[in-house]
Amino acid sequence: MIQVMPTDFDAPKPVDYPSVPPQSYTQEKATEANQAFDQAVRQFLHQWIEQGTVPDTDHAYEGNLQDFVQQGALRSFFKHHDDALERLLSHDTLARHLLRPANEVYFEPDAYEPLLATFERRIYNLAAHREHREVPFRYSSPNRQGAYGDSIGLGDLPPEQAREDIGYYFGTRRSDNTALNLLARQLRFEARFAMVLPTHVLNEGYMAESLRMVRHQTEQRQAEGDTELHCYVIHRRHAIDDRHLGLATVLMNPQQPHRPQRVIFHDTLRPNGRAPWWNTFRRCLDSVFPQPEGEPPASDFLEDGGVNLQRLHDGVPIRHQDIDCAFYTAAMGRAVVQLAKQSPELLVNGPIEELVSQMTERMTDYFEGPNQPQHPDTIRFTNIVRRWETGRAALDDVRQQYLLTQSEVAQPPAQPEALNWAAPDSLGQNPDVSVAA
Repeated sequence: MIQVMPTDFDAPKPVDYPSVPPQSYTQEKATEANQAFDQAVRQFLHQWIEQGTVPDTDHAYEGNLQDFVQQGALRSFFKHHDDALERLLSHDTLARHLLRPANEVYFEPDAYEPLLATFERRIYNLAAHREHREVPFRYSSPNRQGAYGDSIGLGDLPPEQAREDIGYYFGTRRSDNTALNLLARQLRFEARFAMVLPTHVLNEGYMAESLRMVRHQTEQRQAEGDTELHCYVIHRRHAIDDRHLGLATVLMNPQQPHRPQRVIFHDTLRPNGRAPWWNTFRRCLDSVFPQPEGEPPASDFLEDGGVNLQRLHDGVPIRHQDIDCAFYTAAMGRAVVQLAKQSPELLVNGPIEELVSQMTERMTDYFEGPNQPQHPDTIRFTNIVRRWETGRAALDDVRQQYLLTQSEVAQPPAQPEALNWAAPDSLGQNPDVSVAA
C-alpha cells in the first residue's frame, strides 16, 4: 500500500491509497477524460461570457468568440476574479477531473509526466500567479508560460534558450511552501496523540531558526515550572541558500534549556557514510546552544539517524533526478512521531542503530523491512504518486474552504426566534440549558 496524504488532514487517520502500478490507467482513457474536461471548461467560459457579469468582457476579444474561448478567455477569467480557481472548483464536473486520484492519471513513460488536459494545465499555471493558490508540482514557473497560460516546451524555445532543468518536469520540481505546509500539517496532526512523550512539529524558518524556537519554547516551559521531557521534530530546509530538506529530532528537558538531552540529525543522503550537511548542522546546533567554557559543545552529542534513500545525481539525466527529499524526510518524521507514541523509551534512551531500524520498519512506502530499501524504481513511482496526491490535497483544501465560505454567506444571520428556544415560561421547573453553553 502507498500511503498518501489525505485530502482532509483533520481526519482521524491517514488515508491508505492502493498502490498504483505504472501505466495502470491507459493513455486512451486519459485522453478521453481530458477532452471531456476541455469541453466542460469551454462551456463554463461560454456561460461566464453570456452572463455578462464583467463589463468589458464583450470587448475582450476581437472577431470569433470560439477563438477567444479556446485561447484568451480563461486568462481573462482569472484576471477578473480573485477567486477564479475557487469558482472552477465549485463546478462539480470540473472539480471531479481536477481532484481525480493518481490511479486515474496516465503518467508518460520515462519522465512520468502526467497527461493533462489543455485547459487543466492552463488552470494550474494561471493559479500559480495567486498567492496560496499554487497547486504543488503541477505548474510551470511564470517565465515558462505562454500568453494564454500554456507551458512553453523546450521545442518552443530558441536553441540558445532551450535549457533543461529540474523545473521543467513534474517529477523533478521542488516542493513549494504549499506542499511543505501540507506535509507539516499531517505531522502535527499525528503528533497530537503522543501522550507519554509530548511531541511538537516545527517547520518555520530554516533549520537554525527552528532550533532557536526549540530553545525559546523550552525556556518558556522552564519559567512555567514544566518538568516533563518534550520531543521536537524539525522538518525544514537547511538555509536560504540551500534548498535541501532535513529532519532533526531534539529532546529537551525544560529544566535544562541550554543543552538538548538528545539530538538526532536525519538525512536522506549518506554518500560516504555521513550526510553532506552534517557539519553545517553541527555549527547550527552550537550557535543556538553554546556551552560554558570547559564544557563539551552540544554538537559532540549529535547522533546520525539518517538513511540512504535519495539517489545521487552524478551522471543522471535531469528528468530522472531525485528531488523528493520533502517526502523522504516527512516519512522519517512520521516514523519518529510513531516511535514517540509507541516506543518513547527507545526514542529517549535507545541505541541509535535500533532507533533507525525501527524507523525504517515503519517507513513501508520506502522500505520492504528494517533497513531494506525498496527497489529504486518502486521508490520513484511512489514519489510520483505522492506528488500528484499532494496537489490533490491542496486543491481539495481550496474547494472545501470556498464552499464553506459560500454556505456561510448564503445563510442569513439567525434571528432569535429561529433558534427555537422555548420561552422562559414554557420551560420545566428544572430545565437543562447546558446545551446552550
